[in-house]
Amino acid sequence: MPGSSRFLRFAMVGVVGFAVDAGVLQALVSLAGWGPIGARAVAIPVAVLATWLLNRTITFAQAQAGPVLASLVRYAAVSAVGASVNFIVYSVLVFASQAMAAMPIVPLGIASIVALVVNYLGSKHFAFR
Repeated sequence: MPGSSRFLRFAMVGVVGFAVDAGVLQALVSLAGWGPIGARAVAIPVAVLATWLLNRTITFAQAQAGPVLASLVRYAAVSAVGASVNFIVYSVLVFASQAMAAMPIVPLGIASIVALVVNYLGSKHFAFR
């Protein structure tokens, strides 16, 4: 089942992306004193770059033959949609609950799960076609 193994690889890369996103988010909030919304604005692009590199080489290895910049631009477009879904869910949870705002990793996890399907379908059918 190549489709399910590809999705599993995509999900595993997503776990790495989550770790990058969460690490940058937590560092900016805890160490630099940033708010949870501003910190996400920095963490998201860092995570997108990390997941593009991994998805291009691991999940959609056949896409390596194509132009690198074109692949990155397509992935960034797909990720912008997925990140928008992620950011909206995250922001709603942060603004709706002081407990969520105090522990931004929790709403980040919830938002990341919601955006997973959007990102996978966009990557499969557009970014790494």
